[in-house]
Amino acid sequence: MYKILVADDDKAMLQMVEQVLENEGYTVHGVRSTEQALEEVNDDQHDLFLIDVGLPNMDGIELCRKLRDKPTTAEKPIIFMTGQHNGYSVADALEAGGDDYIRKPFAVRELTARIRAHLRRSNQALLEGAATLRIQPNTYQVFVDSREIMLTRIEFDLLCYMAQMPQKWHATADLLSEVWKYPDGVGDTALVRNHIRNLRRKLEANADHPEIIDSRHGRGYSVRAHVQFTN
Repeated sequence: MYKILVADDDKAMLQMVEQVLENEGYTVHGVRSTEQALEEVNDDQHDLFLIDVGLPNMDGIELCRKLRDKPTTAEKPIIFMTGQHNGYSVADALEAGGDDYIRKPFAVRELTARIRAHLRRSNQALLEGAATLRIQPNTYQVFVDSREIMLTRIEFDLLCYMAQMPQKWHATADLLSEVWKYPDGVGDTALVRNHIRNLRRKLEANADHPEIIDSRHGRGYSVRAHVQFTN
């Protein structure tokens, strides 16, 4: 599930956009200032940013520049929302590092179409040269490109869960809860770590330099592959 951060100081507009995007299946974090946006960025990872140009104090142009300076957000899509009389030009937004802009008032269909297009483009760039991971839930089979991989049931469940949301970072506590079904605070992190190690030994061309199951300290694990679920 993609995470989108929406920054707009207009409360009614922010609530409307949040509702629209949540109805589309996205996880949405809404903020009303650049300061709040930067706090969210430090605490969590987002797949796309939808920013109103005319934010108070530190405007959306400056927020965009700061996002482009951060390694974790430098390549993420940024779409500006611009009003008719806010004193900023489209050129200002794009020169700051924005990928696109949409003028208020906008049609919901246009907004959602642009978001889908930018997320698709972002994923294609990220996964250029990546392996294809094909999963058949009905038969519990897994293929990396054309090579079939034999997994235990718990390895399959773990991979299947992460692959449903590729590119998302899955924290160890979430995996213990969602895959092993342990209550919050129960379970050993070494359990997840050992199963990830076993998955890498089976999936990766070189388990010491994994390309399919990535990990990042403090964030967890992520599947980096073209994922296909088939019958």
